[in-house]
Amino acid sequence: MSSERRVGRVGKAGPLSRGRILAAALRLVERDGVERLTMRGVAEEIGTSPMSLYRHVADKRSLLIGLLEDLAAQVSRQPLPAGPDPAQRVVDTAVQAYDVLAANPWSVQAVLSVAELPPSALPISEHVFAALREAGLDDEAAVLAHSAMWRFVWGQLMFGHFDDLTLVAYRRQGAEAGSEYTELAKVAASAPAVTPRDAFLAGVAALVHGFLRPA
Repeated sequence: MSSERRVGRVGKAGPLSRGRILAAALRLVERDGVERLTMRGVAEEIGTSPMSLYRHVADKRSLLIGLLEDLAAQVSRQPLPAGPDPAQRVVDTAVQAYDVLAANPWSVQAVLSVAELPPSALPISEHVFAALREAGLDDEAAVLAHSAMWRFVWGQLMFGHFDDLTLVAYRRQGAEAGSEYTELAKVAASAPAVTPRDAFLAGVAALVHGFLRPA
């Protein structure tokens, strides 16, 4: 067997496996983004032929689902927040998930691409629903609260960087002579720069406590 064919079967660092393929895919999405991920690119990253990958993963979508599965497992492998206050457990769980996802910016585009959450995300939702029910929410209210929390998580991940752009716009408008935006000018002059994580912490706490506040 030629050396070229041996590389095709074994790659650069031992036998080909799903784990090695996903590790190579992760390097590519971190470097180039989800849109540029291809089976051929993963094969080149490993040092094998594209056809050899198909024994382990079906296509690009399978790669992304596998990466999301590993990412969700990172959250659920950590001890999920405990404590006597169910509202705080929900907030802390959201923050724990946010921190992992924010450290992996490619995750937003990956979720949009596959339109599917991996099974390893289910323990996180199970934990949140248990806390929401303990806090007194019925099924419908718990579903609404859970949905709103995750929409807020993903929304902040996608658009949190807009906070600084908004503050710049406030300052620009407020500095103009005769500007009608006097309140925005006051805010822009005194408001500190808000990091996306600071905005997330304040927002998710307000959201969760709003759902759990007695009627």
